[in-house]
Amino acid sequence: MNKKPLTINTFTKSYGSLIAVDQLSLEINSGEVFGFLGPNGAGKSTTIRTMMNFIAPSAGEIKIFGLDSVRDRVKLKEHVGYLAGDIALYGNMTGHQILNYLANLRKDSDWAYVKDLIRRLDAPMDRSISTLSKGNKQKIGLLQAFMNKPDLLILDEPTSGLDPLMKQVFYDMVLEMKDAGKAAFISSHDLTEVQKICDRAGFIRDGKLIAIENLHDKNAMSYKKYQVRFEKTPAIEELAVSSNIKIVANDNNIVTFAVTGNIDSFIKAIAQFEVLDLDEQETSLEDVFMQYYERDKNNVE
Repeated sequence: MNKKPLTINTFTKSYGSLIAVDQLSLEINSGEVFGFLGPNGAGKSTTIRTMMNFIAPSAGEIKIFGLDSVRDRVKLKEHVGYLAGDIALYGNMTGHQILNYLANLRKDSDWAYVKDLIRRLDAPMDRSISTLSKGNKQKIGLLQAFMNKPDLLILDEPTSGLDPLMKQVFYDMVLEMKDAGKAAFISSHDLTEVQKICDRAGFIRDGKLIAIENLHDKNAMSYKKYQVRFEKTPAIEELAVSSNIKIVANDNNIVTFAVTGNIDSFIKAIAQFEVLDLDEQETSLEDVFMQYYERDKNNVE
């Protein structure tokens, strides 16, 4: 397909005076896994539900392979594998019955592929859904999302309830789809998970997209950590001279900095003192997430 798997253009969703999502714009590419991150109530699930046309946008548009989420809502679902964060399956049916029912609707399931996924996930297919644990229900949810080898996966908290072994199986499933040129849009609270399988991540807070980070290119990330060893212990007030410089650890003459954006002001600040050693440290996605969260919270306050 030549169209982008997902294009969101100035999407807004409001409920009266409450703006749940505000002017959100982003796009993802074929063969890309995109993480969607933010605290509870940030607008993640609202965005996903609007993609699937469970709720209508107040303004803007969402397109999946060029198909409008409202006008083309039936057609676009042929290309999508969806897993809700609050998964609700028919409790009186078994896993086999649910997959057979969905296969009859979709008409194009690859049963050899489905059986292999069942084996890999160790999913209990012959028991009533209502008797299953949270983790086993999640396995059935993943099976129905993946069963048609969709061009775009839209997954909301996909590993909720899964044990570490099954999480790794899920990661492998996503990366296999990526290798086949498919795309995935994943909302998750598990930052380690996102860093492991996603190419980029968007950060949303209070309905606004505040950043998109490239997770594979550390040099492209806007947040970096540096540990500096000085000849003499410097005065802290002379180091944190800019709003983009934060001191995260201070052990006498060894100071760890978090720097957002351009590092020129940081270099000028430390150049006032005799520097014995400068080391750029590994930055985790949790570091980046908390930096955006705390910075935005401080701006509000």
